[in-house]
Amino acid sequence: MAKGNMKAIKRRVKSVTSTLQITKAMEMVASSKLRRAKQKAEAIRPYFEGLYSMLSEIAAENIEFGTVFTKKRGEIKNSLHIVIAGDRGLAGGYNSNILKLATGSETVKPKIIAIGRKAIEFYEKRGYEILLKYPNFLENIKVSSCSEIAQTVSDLFSS
Repeated sequence: MAKGNMKAIKRRVKSVTSTLQITKAMEMVASSKLRRAKQKAEAIRPYFEGLYSMLSEIAAENIEFGTVFTKKRGEIKNSLHIVIAGDRGLAGGYNSNILKLATGSETVKPKIIAIGRKAIEFYEKRGYEILLKYPNFLENIKVSSCSEIAQTVSDLFSS
């Protein structure tokens, strides 16, 4: 009787060890992807800062220069959240924190652009108005999709 239990325990230990190795490998792949994305974002920062500085100077010097984006606004009645979450369940802490932060404590439900399957599922289940859905977006990011998002955001802001 005890010998059978020992075999089961040893098999279970081996199974858990194997799962641990797989999880560790997946963690290393995810961290390398995150590191590459962070490096790309940091490489773009000087361009953004230069462009922002130039546009700020133009706006400050030219009084007639004005767009919908630079005008003073009154009370904010509507909001739009662009929520980027994962497509699979392996980033539970990240997804949970992002979705909790995005839902926040607003009195009116914001409109949503959901990027990632987990964001889409979360907001559909809770009855939010989802303007655009992008499942599996982060696997194959395309400039055309980013342009579509940017155009939608600027059109909504203008109106």
